[in-house]
Amino acid sequence: MGKIVVTAGEEYVDIDALASAIAYNDLLKKEGKNSTVVLSGEFNKSITENIKKWNFSYTKKFNFKNADFVIVDISHPEHLARFVEIEKIIELYDHHFGYEQIWKQKPTGKIRIEQVGACATLIWEEFKLRGFAKEISQTSARLITAAIISNTLNFNSSVTNKRDIKAFQDLREIADLPKLWVENYFEDQEKAMFKNPKKEIINDTHIEKFPNSEDMLIIGQVELWDSREFIKKYTDDIKEALGSLGSNDWFLTSPSISEGKNYIYTVSKRVKDLLTKKIKATFRGDVGTTNKLLLRKEIKKIIYNY
Repeated sequence: MGKIVVTAGEEYVDIDALASAIAYNDLLKKEGKNSTVVLSGEFNKSITENIKKWNFSYTKKFNFKNADFVIVDISHPEHLARFVEIEKIIELYDHHFGYEQIWKQKPTGKIRIEQVGACATLIWEEFKLRGFAKEISQTSARLITAAIISNTLNFNSSVTNKRDIKAFQDLREIADLPKLWVENYFEDQEKAMFKNPKKEIINDTHIEKFPNSEDMLIIGQVELWDSREFIKKYTDDIKEALGSLGSNDWFLTSPSISEGKNYIYTVSKRVKDLLTKKIKATFRGDVGTTNKLLLRKEIKKIIYNY
């Protein structure tokens, strides 16, 4: 077998994609494979300045011939890294639903799309299944731990699976993160958001189709320890960022981890009606709230009936 390229989506890279790619490459190298990580998307706020200092390497440019591909943290065919040749995908790991039937029809290799909070949980399970749990690097352990914390909203989201909790427990000692690391991690994300809100919003946005329509639905997400002040202060930035993407049907969902609920901002009556009906959001003007924490992937699962 020639070169194996581990990669993710094209538009941006979040902590789960980074953790899954770096850790899986770690596993492949321990198995003696010729592999590398290529991540062409821009890092979003979930990869904080602190995390960027950890000991990992990757490249942004693809310049290999006859490479096979491992895909992590994405299964939407239209949003894969552009250099990926679908017929050369040998493995795919994801926790987002909606595209399983497409992959069943394609001549690809091993496909794992499973209902866990973080894709990185699946990668840790591969370490255990393949006999390399004791050899995982501290950097991989730290990245997987961070991805689980981020993708489960510190275990407060309903997508949290007992497998995520077990993976976190397995890796906690190896990762050896400081005692207040979780609180500091979310605070660091808040600082990044307040520095450049429009950029960070665009760097964590999904473009979908409005249910039962060909119209676009744009969904931004900002997970913060306390979202209330961000929504109140930056409505103009949110409107400018999401309104610039080609549709009037957009919303920003912002899980407020300390409060256990989401704030949602949209100026579209069509979107308000959809979210009121589907996720029981309560709107006062253009700002809505939910009665529990919901990640974007949970909202998408509900509105598209995955």
